[in-house]
Amino acid sequence: MPPSQRADSARKHQLLELAYAHVLDHGLADMSLRPLAEAIGSSPRVLLFLFGSKDALVQALLARARQDEMGMLEAVHQALPEHGLARTGELVWGWLADPGHRKVLTLWAEGYSRSLTGGAGPWAGFAERTVSDWLEVFAAAQQPSHRDTPEGLAERTLLLAVLRGALLDLLASGDAARTTAAVSVHLRTLEPPVGDAPACAPPLPPDRPSPDREPDPARTRGTDRTDRAGRVIAAPPATVYAALLDRSALEAWLPPDGMRGRVEQWDPRPGGGFRMVLTHLDPTGGPGKSSDATDVVDVRFSGLVPPERVVQQAVFVSEDPAYAGTMTMTWYLAAAGDGTEVTVSATGVPPGIDQAVHEAGIASSLANLASYVEVADCAARRPKSKAKPVRTT
Repeated sequence: MPPSQRADSARKHQLLELAYAHVLDHGLADMSLRPLAEAIGSSPRVLLFLFGSKDALVQALLARARQDEMGMLEAVHQALPEHGLARTGELVWGWLADPGHRKVLTLWAEGYSRSLTGGAGPWAGFAERTVSDWLEVFAAAQQPSHRDTPEGLAERTLLLAVLRGALLDLLASGDAARTTAAVSVHLRTLEPPVGDAPACAPPLPPDRPSPDREPDPARTRGTDRTDRAGRVIAAPPATVYAALLDRSALEAWLPPDGMRGRVEQWDPRPGGGFRMVLTHLDPTGGPGKSSDATDVVDVRFSGLVPPERVVQQAVFVSEDPAYAGTMTMTWYLAAAGDGTEVTVSATGVPPGIDQAVHEAGIASSLANLASYVEVADCAARRPKSKAKPVRTT
């Protein structure tokens, strides 16, 4: 790809994320290019150049909303495949009822309702694709012998109808307790009868391993540990969020002091991710996790809620069992005056990572992030000076 096309692609992605954050707050119904462009620091001409038309931009925004939806469904499927419709419905409803997802779900409901009117506009097919997406995940949760029967199809269709109706009720009323109770009533009908449950061995005493297998590492490393760090950054949430999902930005600010980073396999969408190769500038102080001088970590985006939250699941590439397991890092963004309060929490941290060292590293990355986005935001806000005409005699 020529450098000019790569620049266009990066700018297009950045503007799409900013526009997506804007429509989450304001909706798509009355979207006009000029106010949108002004709100995200661009111009109608640039938006038309990059996206082709207003309809194409709306299609891109709907596709972006579908990415968040698919990321949720994929996370549910990956968590416990083939674990039954009742448990799957419980996991999906937990995500739908989360107040942090209210904006993206309101936008989803708008796209769904507009799609029902038909036509060949940017909304066409959105509702149908959503139905197919959900039914596919619910089918994966059913037993293979039951999945392809008329009864199996009817069960997952009914579950979809219950969850969709409860969601619309929740968005309209805000009554999470009542809608959750209603969903729970239906989920109980999907649980197998007690007599059909498989026989289980007597439960083991707490902290006693099974005699025929190794102890569960999650139990021995302390699952209650949460590493935290936070900082207020002098830039709006949309700007900070964009820096969390920009490849060159991550390479600049994510490596803590004493390290440099390189991003590989970049895929910034829900269910996508990247590989970060961190190199110790002075490895003598502490060997790397993947080699004497490097830490290699595979990161998956399991939750993206612009401009409020980024959830990452990180796995270190290491032969040392002390660094095994999946660490979940959640980046919370909240408006704080003219800036953004960024709070990072990490759970499932491998036991080989010292908590104080880890929290210091997160704080160092946050300081780098602040420097990166504050400089960029200041430059974007600075009025452009007009060149004075050259006087000739």
